[in-house]
Amino acid sequence: MSTSVSQTVYLVTGTARGIGFGLVSSLVKRPDAVVFAGVRDVNKADALSALAKEAPNLHIVQLESGSVEDAKAVAAIIEQTAGKLDIVIANAGISDGYGDVVDVPPAVFERHFQVNTMGPLVLFQAVASLLAKSSHPQFAAISTAPASLTNLMPMRMTAYTLSKAALNFLTLRINEEHEKDHIASYAISPGWAQTDMGNAGARAFGLEEAPVKLEDSVAGILKIVDGATREKTGGKFWDYTGDELSW
Repeated sequence: MSTSVSQTVYLVTGTARGIGFGLVSSLVKRPDAVVFAGVRDVNKADALSALAKEAPNLHIVQLESGSVEDAKAVAAIIEQTAGKLDIVIANAGISDGYGDVVDVPPAVFERHFQVNTMGPLVLFQAVASLLAKSSHPQFAAISTAPASLTNLMPMRMTAYTLSKAALNFLTLRINEEHEKDHIASYAISPGWAQTDMGNAGARAFGLEEAPVKLEDSVAGILKIVDGATREKTGGKFWDYTGDELSW
């Protein structure tokens, strides 16, 4: 089976809740969209499963961030179902282990790198050939503004931001190495959004909740993705507001 040329095939990761679920909920409303939604456990994605009953263009796939086997299996499913892949939004991520560098155990850093950096890496390796079949391929990685190396923020989230800074560099390398495939690879900060993860982080810093409404974050991300080109967007770091951030 394959999709028509007019259809856009998306793969979004980390979609059981939060930003990922918000992205999928918006994308499936588009009549020309085919959406593959990656989740760590398909049996525990109740909201996503309910959405799929109303959206025949939604395909839920097992995808644990950092699993080479899952990434390859998802690529095979997309190949068989759609025949190509146009846009990846690598959203899956974790954030915990707050504290100074000297106090955070190495295992916490390893866990963050496995999910936040290795996850998008092995995913891209698995789907690169599918993206190459698209006329407008994109690899958009959800990062965070505090991962900027030139705009250091006073937040003790080193494991999280270090893994996201590495992710930022990964998007740069992909963009540089895949010019012949016309892949636009870039990073997006979703803002400090009102998700479970975002609100938990806010409480850790003495705030009641994160400052950015989830719907505003989702809308901003999709506006960037919808208007992205390799020439204009690729190889850059974007805020959900549309502003370019410094690396």
